[in-house]
Amino acid sequence: MTETPRLPEAPASALPPLLADPPWARASRTAEPVVLKLKAPKEPTAVRWAPGVREEWLTDPERLKRLPRLPDDTDWEWIAGIFESGGALEEDLPRRRLSFVALIMQAPLEIGERLLADERYWDTWTEHPSHLLYEGAAARHGLAALGFIMHRAKKHRQFFGLLPFLDPAVAQLMVKSFGEWPNDRQATAWYEMHGADAARLTVPAALRKPGPTRRRAEEALRFVAQRHGHEAIVEAARSYGEEAAAAISTLTTDPLDRYPDPLPDVPAELDPEQLPQVLLRGREQALPTSATRHFITLLAIAQAQPSYPGIEPVVEALDPESLADFAYALYVADRYPDRWASPAAETALLQFGDDRAADLMAPIAKRWDGWDTWNRGGTEVLSLFTRLGTPTALRHLKMLSEKAADQKRLRRFAKSALERVAKERGYTTEQLADRLVPPLGLDADGTMTLDYGRRSFVVGFDEHLKPFVTDEAGKGRKTLPKPGVKDDPQLAPAAYKRFAELKKGARAVASEQIKRLERAMVTGRSWTPDEFRTIFAEHPLLRHVVRRLVWAADATAFRVAEDGTCADVHDNAFVLPEDARVTIPHPLRFDLAPWDGVFADYELLQPFEQLARPVHTLTEDERGATQLERFEGATAHFGQVMGMTSRGWELGKTEDGGFRRQIICTTGDGRRVMAFFSPGICVLSPADYPEQTFREVIALSGTHSREVVTFGDLDPVAASEVLADLARLTGTRL
Repeated sequence: MTETPRLPEAPASALPPLLADPPWARASRTAEPVVLKLKAPKEPTAVRWAPGVREEWLTDPERLKRLPRLPDDTDWEWIAGIFESGGALEEDLPRRRLSFVALIMQAPLEIGERLLADERYWDTWTEHPSHLLYEGAAARHGLAALGFIMHRAKKHRQFFGLLPFLDPAVAQLMVKSFGEWPNDRQATAWYEMHGADAARLTVPAALRKPGPTRRRAEEALRFVAQRHGHEAIVEAARSYGEEAAAAISTLTTDPLDRYPDPLPDVPAELDPEQLPQVLLRGREQALPTSATRHFITLLAIAQAQPSYPGIEPVVEALDPESLADFAYALYVADRYPDRWASPAAETALLQFGDDRAADLMAPIAKRWDGWDTWNRGGTEVLSLFTRLGTPTALRHLKMLSEKAADQKRLRRFAKSALERVAKERGYTTEQLADRLVPPLGLDADGTMTLDYGRRSFVVGFDEHLKPFVTDEAGKGRKTLPKPGVKDDPQLAPAAYKRFAELKKGARAVASEQIKRLERAMVTGRSWTPDEFRTIFAEHPLLRHVVRRLVWAADATAFRVAEDGTCADVHDNAFVLPEDARVTIPHPLRFDLAPWDGVFADYELLQPFEQLARPVHTLTEDERGATQLERFEGATAHFGQVMGMTSRGWELGKTEDGGFRRQIICTTGDGRRVMAFFSPGICVLSPADYPEQTFREVIALSGTHSREVVTFGDLDPVAASEVLADLARLTGTRL
């Protein structure tokens, strides 16, 4: 982390107000709640409409066509008589519903209102999922529809059509549902609609004895106060007397006063005196120690109560780079047993952490087991990588999706997150992975200059990805020399360390990308010429791998020469057509025999078997079979079975008793080949059963399918690779 010189502390007047005078640092909130036994006033029910709502509920063609209708010339009095006599109760429900809706929505108003008052028929529509009739009845009949609408609300907790009604009974329903699923949205809209009048009907519930109803009523009053001001709810309470008004006046309605009580834990290790300064924007002044301590508390509050609104205006006043430094230092200093980080460190790292934080967290998260991710909230760390979205962060996310110790959660969640990022950018996950290969700091020509002060060295990699070193005179050296006494005491050790990191990074990149390229050859992936050039041929490290493979542009095979140009099998210059699809041809898809001599002449060693790759075919019997019998009874050591994961296979899920008894290969076209073995690999003690015997090999039609298909349904390349892998595993001769 870059050392930041200590800067002068900002005066209180220059600080964000929340850090200069935070509400949690004021007098403690210890007053006993006032409890009053109040009753809502007896007043006529009011019906109010927001502009356009009644018209929408009553006349919108899209809504009306979803309700059943009868012809306009229907004898409405005759049908109404059937309902009034009770005869409609004997009709089948669909027929009764048709007439019921038509009487309410089409018949003269007086007829519809008589039916709405008849409680015998309130359940005619209750079991139907549509809200349209209740809203239509409210819009057409107003107060006459309230009993019918309230019946649905009380019986099924579905508040269809209640919005326009201001009534004490409606208020009771809204209070109990404010902030609660499934009617929070409807309750919020009701308070938005009726404002201070809704608050007046809510005051009795807000001053009852403490409990869930009082808590929800208080939240509803806060909602009204945010829109109409604190005084509006005090005036609403005054209709019950001055004592009620005084009690409501103490209700905290400022969102900044709504912090958790008690405050979340802040570990003693998070001492502002031992942490980097947090700078104000402009980087000329820093937060004083007291304000930094308040900032750490604010970070903890933001994790414990994500809706708390204080953090955004504070962060807006602070310098982003110093926030990243501070977040990194908070996590390093953190000691917290309950979660993967303390609340303050978690908020800081997830919201302000940069690529350094991603570099720090990825190897730590990789080691977490299921207990860490489930009980200590470890999966939350993934939001750091997705928020950053940088190549570095996404490389770490990809690593976690493939190698995290917790396969059940962290690995699966990381994979989903990576897929989501890829989709947002218009790529598949493989296409995104193509674009994440790090250049490792190498120049466009694939080299790096390391400065020792009085001397410098150029380092790079040859076609076998072995590092080379040349001095200033261009003379090759076996390796980079250790810093000497005459070298710069800071530059030289840093350069020497950088070279070690470069070699380690190159090995990791080469290993992963060679596997990916081999998989691309097997699955038949393709790229546009521009993708081929930018992703592979011009990459400072991958260019060396590219030159040791045969490529194809549609029907023409080519290679990339040392100078970066393309050549065909006769060494003639080849220009990639801009509309071609570039692939790595498999010998089953392309005649590669003419290239053997070319690669021999240039002494090119391939990074994986391509020209000399064994190819295998199914027998006629096997093509029509649903089981691959040639491997039944073959054996393999459990370690070799587990090692199949390095070839793209995956171990099956853990079965009863803690055993795994399958390995699974997903082909390029989405088929799945499953090989079953016994007695199985014990998860807790794999060496207990060293020899595994294969029972059967089958193919399924898809990733999540149980449909067994014949092996002839497999792509010929996929079949060849499956045969080769299983033969190599079991020692079976093909």
